[in-house]
Amino acid sequence: MTKKFWAHVALAAVGLVALVWSLTLAAHPTVMCRGVEMHPGEVCVKADNTGRAQTYEDRVEAAQQSRPVVGAVGAAVAGFGGWLAYAEARKTRGRREA
Repeated sequence: MTKKFWAHVALAAVGLVALVWSLTLAAHPTVMCRGVEMHPGEVCVKADNTGRAQTYEDRVEAAQQSRPVVGAVGAAVAGFGGWLAYAEARKTRGRREA
């Protein structure tokens, strides 16, 4: 197998990791505010001195809304990487047989 083939397999693996993350670890996110874990009812004031703040619930909702996007993009990347690896393997096999 060529280096290209393994690069495509690595791309597919990255996509699978993103998909699995969106289905498992992202289901119960750890919400952080500047490196400190937040708990229900807490508020995180933005560090840009605008006075805006996000509640724990706002941050959990934002994390939950990102899950389908990360999962769909991960699935697409995994499929594309798999297709590229398959095409590269066929091309390499064709050269060896000729």
